Amino acid sequence: MLNLLAEYCQTRPGKSKALNLRAFDNPILAQVELNRIDEILKSGEMVDFYIPFDLGELKGMLDIYPYLDVEIITTLKAFLTHIRTLKKRHEKGKLKQYFNKFHDYDEIIEEINSKIDDNKEIKDDASSLLYKIRMRKKALHNQILGILREILASQSYLFTDLNIVVRNGRYTLPVRTNLKSHLPGIVHAYSNSGETVFIEPFQITEFDAELIELDRKEQDEIVNILKGLTKKIKLIIQEIESDIDYAASLDLLFAKARYASIYNCSMPLFGDAMNIKNGYHPLLKHLKKDAVPLNLPLPEDKKVLLISGPNAGGKTVVLKTVGILSLMAKCGLFIPADEGTVIPFFDNIFADIGDEQSIESDLSTFAGHLLQIKSALESKDGYNLVLLDELMNQTSVEEGSALASAILEELAERNNIVLATTHNENLKIFVSKRPHMLNAGMEFIDRPTYRLILGIPQPSNAIKLAQQMGFDNKVIEKAKSYIDNEKESLNELFETLSKELSIVQEERNKLESLISEYESKLTEIQLRKKKELRELQEKYQKELLKAKHRVEELIRNLKRDGAKPEIVREAKEFFAEELEKKEMNTPYYPKIGEMVKIKGSNKPGVVLAQHQGRYKIGFDNLFFWAKPEEIEPGSEE
Repeated sequence: MLNLLAEYCQTRPGKSKALNLRAFDNPILAQVELNRIDEILKSGEMVDFYIPFDLGELKGMLDIYPYLDVEIITTLKAFLTHIRTLKKRHEKGKLKQYFNKFHDYDEIIEEINSKIDDNKEIKDDASSLLYKIRMRKKALHNQILGILREILASQSYLFTDLNIVVRNGRYTLPVRTNLKSHLPGIVHAYSNSGETVFIEPFQITEFDAELIELDRKEQDEIVNILKGLTKKIKLIIQEIESDIDYAASLDLLFAKARYASIYNCSMPLFGDAMNIKNGYHPLLKHLKKDAVPLNLPLPEDKKVLLISGPNAGGKTVVLKTVGILSLMAKCGLFIPADEGTVIPFFDNIFADIGDEQSIESDLSTFAGHLLQIKSALESKDGYNLVLLDELMNQTSVEEGSALASAILEELAERNNIVLATTHNENLKIFVSKRPHMLNAGMEFIDRPTYRLILGIPQPSNAIKLAQQMGFDNKVIEKAKSYIDNEKESLNELFETLSKELSIVQEERNKLESLISEYESKLTEIQLRKKKELRELQEKYQKELLKAKHRVEELIRNLKRDGAKPEIVREAKEFFAEELEKKEMNTPYYPKIGEMVKIKGSNKPGVVLAQHQGRYKIGFDNLFFWAKPEEIEPGSEE
């Protein structure tokens, strides 16, 4: 799953964070992460990230090397520019709170730009000394070329061609070997054929030597410039490292959102009772297999769910799906399940799935399973999920049943939710007699349907599967003859009940679909009604404001026309009382979570619920129910 998530990260540090993802310690932190993913998905924005360094890599370079080279500095500048672009692009967007946490790097970016050009070359004017050196080099270069061209033109017969050639870092001319004595100078090389000798004429030797010295000084000055830039980078390395880490975290956060979008995932809800709605194992979803979704509405009073049914019927997949979805929720990931899926926030998840035989530790398969279960039994604290595949099926039926029963009873008495699979008939009977335990089975109608049915255990159907796989009919009939008649009848009863329950479940699903559709339409009508009421309220408030202004104007006119002061005062009080009555009767329709006040009170409270036209308002540890006419907008004091 983590490998799959890492595929949606765009940077090495982001992928590293994905592969090392760990669960949150409490549901509040996990919910905060889920809300962030939800916010990103609702914004419709997906951001590309560029992080060229691993966390600590740049600091490590600064600790080892005396200075950073041009390649590293320009790569760093590209990252800092990327950060600046992200911050600017989102400064007014829906996701600005995620990007305004980055530091500002304008100063160091401009400093690097003033020293290094877009071709990753140190600029001539990076320092005054470098400028002087390069101008002198350019002048010398032109002077040397002028002298050599003059020699080529005046003594062309000496040369195999008329090109100036650089050998061993010195300017030379290609002289015919048999005429080399005609051009006094320093021999630097011969051609492969031996017919050409490359000679540096004495006329330019002094200039060439100066040019070499200038090259050395240029390199020294470039090093000084790089050391200066490195020194300034060191001053802000903590901020840079912090932003590399934060950018990697954002890369992971957006990867979580991409994964959720691509696989149609939903936000899990944390609650006490597990209720998985059309849930899939994420790897089956990734492989695009035609998987059957898991529906698991586990009642809150049930601590143990014992799953039975045929081999290859999907029992182990149910355990793995519950386990991985629970882990994903703990890690703050959306899950491949329908909205409204509730998953408890488990403190620990124990799983005994598969063969734990170990040659190195001299453990048998059975002993390996016991060790796994022992660790779950020894966990005294927390709210735990325990997944036990083929519980005690590796030993004798009698002892296995007894030990499995004791294990389930002990785990159930603690704060655990236990899901176990079995073929053991005795264990199914044990569970059916315990009010806090529940049987369930993988549906089998002529063949496995991979649907989990709660409330009814399922037979293993081993003989039917063998028959479907083409076993000799003689073997099949003999096997049937060895089965106890009562058990055979019980298996047939289970199968009949399973078919009938399947029909009931289909009808229930249709009913739930109709209820959901009705509730959706009802919500739409309620929202439309609220909108109309708000619009009416706004219109009323505007008219009320106009009335206030008209009253104030009438009172001014009374004063101007010389009305007695007591008449003006009475008129003012009368109008004020009438307007206040109107205001007191104005209904206000707040949202859940909005701050409001009871009219006539200055104490703000929060709207907790709405029922039958009244609002439940909380004031510290008290709450009151009020009508819309009795409340008005309020805010934190």
